[in-house]
Amino acid sequence: MPYPYFSKAEARAYLAALSVSRSAGEEPPPLPETHLNSEGETVDWEATAEDLKVDLENLMTSIGETGKNAGSEFETPASPVVHRLLPEHPALADPEFWIWLAVSFGQDIVQWRYGSIGNHSNFGIGGAGENLFYRLWLRGEIGYTPGSEDEYRLARYGDIDFWRSHIFRQSYGDARIFARAFLEFQFPVKRNGKARLKQAEVRVLAKHLKRARSNLLFEVMSAERATRFLETEWQRLESE
Repeated sequence: MPYPYFSKAEARAYLAALSVSRSAGEEPPPLPETHLNSEGETVDWEATAEDLKVDLENLMTSIGETGKNAGSEFETPASPVVHRLLPEHPALADPEFWIWLAVSFGQDIVQWRYGSIGNHSNFGIGGAGENLFYRLWLRGEIGYTPGSEDEYRLARYGDIDFWRSHIFRQSYGDARIFARAFLEFQFPVKRNGKARLKQAEVRVLAKHLKRARSNLLFEVMSAERATRFLETEWQRLESE
C-alpha cells in the first residue's frame, strides 16, 4: 500500500485557511488532497495514525494540564509511544509524510501541546525538524537501545531544551550513534538519569562539539570512538 503525504505548499495554504476559520468560528476547510508514494511495504497508515492519535490523547488526558505548561511531561513518555507504533519504512524519511500525519491526525494534539495551531512549523511547514510528530519519533529513535532492560531509557532523559538545543538543532539525527553516546555521557547509568554536567557546562561542551564537527565526521564514529572523544574533549575543556 502506498504511503500518504501532503505537499508542503498545499498544507501551508490549508493551515492558513484553518487559522482564519477558527478565528471566525466557521467550519474548517477541507483537508488538502492526499498524495501517494508507492515506496515501501504495505502498511495501513490510516489505522496506524488513528492508534497513535488515541494513545497520545490518552496520555494528554492523564497529564491533565495543557501541553504548553507540561511540555516535558508530555514529550518524555510520548516519544517511545510514537517510535513503537510507527514501523520502519521509507515514509519516515519523507518530510511530507510527517506533514500528512500531523495535519490529518494531529491537529488537536498540536493545539493542546502549544496552545494554538498558529505556528505552522509545528506541522513541519518551513522545516521538517520542527514537526512535533517527527521530533517525538526522532527522540525515540535516538534513545532506543534494543535488547536492554529499558529500551527507551535514554529517550526519557533530558528536558525539551536539552533535546532541542543540543540534539535536534545540531542535526545529530544524522549522527545517531554519536547522539546516543552524548546522551550516555550526560546521563550515565550510575547517576540514574541525573545530568552529569550543569546547564552552563553542557552548553560549553555543545559549542565545542559544534566547532569540532567542522573537521570531524560524527556520522561515521563508532559508539566506542564517540564515547572516548566526548570524555577526552570534556577533560580538556575542564582543564582550561
